[in-house]
Amino acid sequence: MADRELEAGCPCATAPQAEPGSRRAMLAASLALAVAPLVPGGAAAADNPRRARPQVGDGLAYMTGEKEGQQITLADLKVGGPPVLAYPMDVSTQTVRDGARTNLLALVKVAPEELPEKLRADAADGVLAFSAICTHYGCPITETHPTGGKLVCNCHGSTFDVLKNGEVVAGPATRRLAHLPLKQAGSALLVAGNFAGPLGPPQQ
Repeated sequence: MADRELEAGCPCATAPQAEPGSRRAMLAASLALAVAPLVPGGAAAADNPRRARPQVGDGLAYMTGEKEGQQITLADLKVGGPPVLAYPMDVSTQTVRDGARTNLLALVKVAPEELPEKLRADAADGVLAFSAICTHYGCPITETHPTGGKLVCNCHGSTFDVLKNGEVVAGPATRRLAHLPLKQAGSALLVAGNFAGPLGPPQQ
């Protein structure tokens, strides 16, 4: 259902403006692809591992940048750093599950001692994974709030508190971001369960 909710794409999908060659320009170009209209799932998703939902034991791969498609490790994420955009990846086949936009994740790391009890079981050494698809219009979430601890959609400014399980603290979004449970295996980050909550904006 979540894929169908996002088939129309984000009406606010204009890429952020930036000077050519800048890091922001590179990210903007990648995000323009991320907000492209979706192809309906159904049987095609079952036959295509790239479109499959995250599976328990999947690793996490960079969505963009010099390390695009490479597996993310715990050392790659810093407390208070910007969100890292990622897709789940079948580590046995190195298949990145980037065929469904609703698989896009925003990874953030907070100090483990700051995590509320209810989130600790779903975090890996302070790393949390949230859906990177805004629950307002489905734009990708790419920023953190200057005060820290919050994810911000740069289309309309919806803000989500990562320490309150993705709760909306500033609209226009009206429902929280779904989180994806993680676990640690050595230096690797692995998927530990299914998305907790619906993905993308409410069905119209």
